[in-house]
Amino acid sequence: MAAKPSAPPAPSAPSPPMVPPAAADGCSGLDGLAVEKLLGGAVLKGHEPSEILREAGIDPSVYGNEQAVIDGSALFRLVERIQLRLDDAYVGFLPERCRLALENERTRAYLHSGTFGEALRVSIRFTQALSSDIGPRLVETERLGVMHVCAYNTVEGVDRDIFVWLRFVWIYHLFSWLIGRPLKLRRVFVQGRRPVQANGFDRFALFNCPIEFGAPVDALCYDRNDLDVRLVHGTLAEYEAHNASAPDWFAPPGGELSWRSRTEQVLIQFQREGVWLPSIEDVAERLRSQPRRLRRSLAREGESFQHVRTRLRGEMAGALLLATDLPVTNVGYTVGFNEPGSFTRNFSEWAAMTPSEYRHRYKSDTARMAAATTLVAERREPHVEA
Repeated sequence: MAAKPSAPPAPSAPSPPMVPPAAADGCSGLDGLAVEKLLGGAVLKGHEPSEILREAGIDPSVYGNEQAVIDGSALFRLVERIQLRLDDAYVGFLPERCRLALENERTRAYLHSGTFGEALRVSIRFTQALSSDIGPRLVETERLGVMHVCAYNTVEGVDRDIFVWLRFVWIYHLFSWLIGRPLKLRRVFVQGRRPVQANGFDRFALFNCPIEFGAPVDALCYDRNDLDVRLVHGTLAEYEAHNASAPDWFAPPGGELSWRSRTEQVLIQFQREGVWLPSIEDVAERLRSQPRRLRRSLAREGESFQHVRTRLRGEMAGALLLATDLPVTNVGYTVGFNEPGSFTRNFSEWAAMTPSEYRHRYKSDTARMAAATTLVAERREPHVEA
């Protein structure tokens, strides 16, 4: 959530305009029963739910009403108001609260990271130091990438399942915003049962991956390739501005794609067309931009056009070496090299080893083989214009 003062706002603080609840019939959103559960920690601490709902700009009649729903922006505002009321980032669901001042320090820590993987590890170390009530850890797996396992020891009298879902939504949206696009989740594990709403709204659909209910742990499974993705946002001011807009937590996260991500998408389009060395002019034209602007925009993100193009070409070459039995020379031809020597020289600069050495070293690495197979399939898929 946004960086906020540690003290709750004064009762006279302005609230968002009141929005009446929508009817659940035919309308997607979180129903009033789930809203009631989200307020469980605040109610246990003696707070009046109708007051918090009004402060969030939500009609109090939604509370406990199966036939009414709130949208993703209202959900964000509600969680923010509960946090402010309790001065607790964990909305009263854990025995030991996390004061917002501590949450702000954690935010500052991972905003200084360079990549998603670094930010994730910083956040986990900080969380582990805060409290024994919440125990995140990373587990490497061969099949499902990197598992972010979370242990939540909630207090009696609250709905643990709604809290796990809420934390996963927060994690997913936060790190997606940091990298400028939705994270590629491989799978989500949840100990609880599948939630069912009268209007058919699936609150887990936003993760866009298989969900396993009744699992032994609560965990998000990240694609290994995402761990090395660089952050496109890195200041507290950006974070506060983002949260001030009350983002829609039911919409695809990440906001506008970074210039690096947009450039990668266009370069992959060219690869699918068999063009491996498009000029920056060609790429800028498809982005409806100018070459000079593209160079400067990439530079602000710590990237260069040449580096992005070379990396994508090298990634594909490396994947083909592992996922296929093509001779090394043919792999070079496939990624646009006319001379075997040129391919070997360029690949060695990219991977710090020759193509043959790369294949020999990693052919028995099941995790790399699986990732290579996935990358080849994704890069060869026909592109469909939106």
